[in-house]
Amino acid sequence: MKFVIYCDESCHSGNQHRFMSIGGLWVPREDRDELSRRFRNTAEISDLRGEIKWQKVSAKKLEAYKRLVDFFFDQVALKFRVILVDGERLNYMKYHDNDQELGFYRFYYEMLVKWLLPQHEYLILLDYKQNASRDRYTTLKYHLERSTKGVSWISDLTIINSRQTPLAQLTDLLVGACAAEWGNTRPESAKAELVRYIVERRNTPAYQTASASPRFEKFNIFCIRLNEN
Repeated sequence: MKFVIYCDESCHSGNQHRFMSIGGLWVPREDRDELSRRFRNTAEISDLRGEIKWQKVSAKKLEAYKRLVDFFFDQVALKFRVILVDGERLNYMKYHDNDQELGFYRFYYEMLVKWLLPQHEYLILLDYKQNASRDRYTTLKYHLERSTKGVSWISDLTIINSRQTPLAQLTDLLVGACAAEWGNTRPESAKAELVRYIVERRNTPAYQTASASPRFEKFNIFCIRLNEN
């Protein structure tokens, strides 16, 4: 099969949340256009205008955003994977040459590589991010290709504008929800209510229930166990 992977990240710049999250939405390429159209229609019917983003979730728009969550869980073809990185235990000096950006893309690699399955082809799309080093994207692609050489194929790894890409916006919503829950969002807020709704649809005790393995499944959460030292 050929897949498109929409990638996004949340809480990677040292804000109030403890956990950084990096996630991707796996979409069969043959279904991409139709699923994009359906998602856009769902948002319009729900009276959501402009870009869909986790940061825009509010009490007024809560029910509309729940319908977007339903869209994800109701589409069998869509698969989501996210990794969580504990910012309080990150040691960029020791493990990443004192380079936060380098560490960030190493975690991006870890999120992607476990789901690049044999005999499939992948188009990987990242939301644009201003990097200090200009070769971050080409380096990430190079190392992914080295790991999958002769097993699976990466047709391209490139950047997109999420404002113009409906399924990238769905990815932002799911990644943001995960980061917020692991960062202990206010329990009375609309965002917390949306997280509880995702938990209900995911059929797990809590959003913080990590997956047992990196198995290719509907909703996979992996919390990296960083070295204590």
